[in-house]
Amino acid sequence: MSPTIGKALQYFDGPAGLTAAGTRFGTTTDLGVPDINGTPARVMYVPGDLSNQLGYIMDHGIKPNGGGTKVNQYTLIMDVLVGTSGPGAASLLQISSLNNTDDGDLFWQGSNFGQGAGGYNGTGQFTAGEWHRMVAAYDEAANPPVVTKFVDGIKQDDWTANQGLDNPRRALQPTAILFGDGDQDERREMWVNSIQIRVGKLSDAEMVALGGPSANGIPVVLAVAAPAERPRLNIAATAATVTLSWSLAVTGFTLESTPSLTNPTWSVVAGVVNNQITVNVGTGNRFYRLRQ
Repeated sequence: MSPTIGKALQYFDGPAGLTAAGTRFGTTTDLGVPDINGTPARVMYVPGDLSNQLGYIMDHGIKPNGGGTKVNQYTLIMDVLVGTSGPGAASLLQISSLNNTDDGDLFWQGSNFGQGAGGYNGTGQFTAGEWHRMVAAYDEAANPPVVTKFVDGIKQDDWTANQGLDNPRRALQPTAILFGDGDQDERREMWVNSIQIRVGKLSDAEMVALGGPSANGIPVVLAVAAPAERPRLNIAATAATVTLSWSLAVTGFTLESTPSLTNPTWSVVAGVVNNQITVNVGTGNRFYRLRQ
């Protein structure tokens, strides 16, 4: 469980507990699971027992962000194979309870992933018994708050149901528990090749570029083509209004604003049409940016 970057995972119930006893390491050949794209890979077997003692503590090291007291903007990536038998849902991540005493907060379910009503929208790409690269990119400070989901470089959904700044089931505390489910009823065997957590929400273009699983693991440096044109925000002011605009040739950017740069709380500016909006001048400061 040694990392390429950051801190090693820790067994939730200690080195002599159920997690350590059930966890196995080896190649795909050793553990009897398919190779990744035809290439043998080193993997970790995650036991599927229905116990709240099972899981792996992830000390992610990300500081609170997004204007809240928790980590509201981050991206979780896994190269994982979900077992073909077991409960209809299987936990991928426990966020809300550091003691793993309540329900998990991100689940595989029926070839999709998410949590709760409106959380499992997707294409059905995340099939059991096969290797997949799943990406959950969180921005609980956005307007609206959102988790963008990708599987194998294919967008599944912009998940906006049951989100919010410092939401206990979305925003991270200093640690989280991988594959933990405190309700002890939604777990499956899984095989993991690589897990990565990154500060900030990756863009759709970056998640497309990540593509599918690889025997070499998840890349640290993402290769994304530069936009066709570097965006330039134009500002025209009168005594009562400010008009912000940028070239119609530039696509894939969103206008955001914040009242402060000291502790910024960036949010999407509503009402933009054809890359232009006019806003009334008010009291105080307002800062604007274009975000891809």
